[in-house]
Amino acid sequence: MRGTHQGQQSARTAPTGRTHDCKRHLHHAPHDLLQGGGHPHMNRRDVLLGAVVAAASSWRASAQEVTKSAHIGFIVTGEGFPRRRFDEAMRHLGWIEGRNLTVERRFTGEDPERRKTAAAELVAQHPDVIVAAGLIDALPVHALTGTIPIVVITGAHLIEAGLADSLARPGGNVAGMTLLGGELDGKRLELLHELVPAATRISFLAYARLPRSPARAAAVEALARPLGLRVTKRLVSEAAEIDAAFAASAADHDQGILVESGAVIVENLPRVVALAAQYRLPAVYEWRQFAEGGGLLSYGQLQQESFERAAALVDKILNGAKPADLPVEQPTRFELVVNLKTAKALGLTVPPSILARATEVIE
Repeated sequence: MRGTHQGQQSARTAPTGRTHDCKRHLHHAPHDLLQGGGHPHMNRRDVLLGAVVAAASSWRASAQEVTKSAHIGFIVTGEGFPRRRFDEAMRHLGWIEGRNLTVERRFTGEDPERRKTAAAELVAQHPDVIVAAGLIDALPVHALTGTIPIVVITGAHLIEAGLADSLARPGGNVAGMTLLGGELDGKRLELLHELVPAATRISFLAYARLPRSPARAAAVEALARPLGLRVTKRLVSEAAEIDAAFAASAADHDQGILVESGAVIVENLPRVVALAAQYRLPAVYEWRQFAEGGGLLSYGQLQQESFERAAALVDKILNGAKPADLPVEQPTRFELVVNLKTAKALGLTVPPSILARATEVIE
């Protein structure tokens, strides 16, 4: 059963003392989900409504203007990536697969060599655009072509990876959305600390093959110290290592776990959630699908926005825009999803301060 934010009337008092009484989802900026950030609907309702209406009008206009056909490639590490949201956004823009759009998809799995092979296959077809789910998918494509436009749906640190000169002027053949993953770890740690205030030891579970995972793990350790938390990094390279990581966390008597959303982790979402339950580890995740799948809590950027904006960039390129002239976009909306059923199973009481800030509560 979904919580009151999904269609039922509610009356909650936010930390500011104001009452939240609505029938729709909340979409937050990062500060809205922290103490003292206020209630987002009270200040941003009209702005967001106007933005939604404007976006819908733009989609309808674009859909009516599509009179040509296009061929795009799509590369993603795993089939667990919710690519259907990108497909839906493309349909809203008038690009209908099987009618005026051909999509060649490659699901590469955990093997880097397979990823390189898939990238080579797509480049050899000379599509109008290649869509890469994330940075790890974009890198092998970019290594093979400087001319075919590449749109990255959620790519962290595109500049540091050499895919863009700057956010405002990428300057090459790559456009897309940045991914605020590690940048939000401090807030996720605060949420975990609120959930389990007595905790002193936690784990950080991450995909070892992401270029920045070691640096991110070090940053998490530094962010955790002021909260009185000692962090042990658990970096996994393949699915078979996930069980061992959780077992080690339990053996070390960790009292919580922060879970990063690398490909191997997302692909094994049910297993990750089940292991957290088995070892009774309160877990905080990046993406909402973990909370929807039984995880305790998730906090991250609104995925729908990333897919919609990536589709809009593809649409612009198909209509003649150059990636070099399209600014790399940053997320503007964030969501906090709480699974009360899981909290109850773990014997946790979710603080009112978290419930008041939740975008969605699953009961």
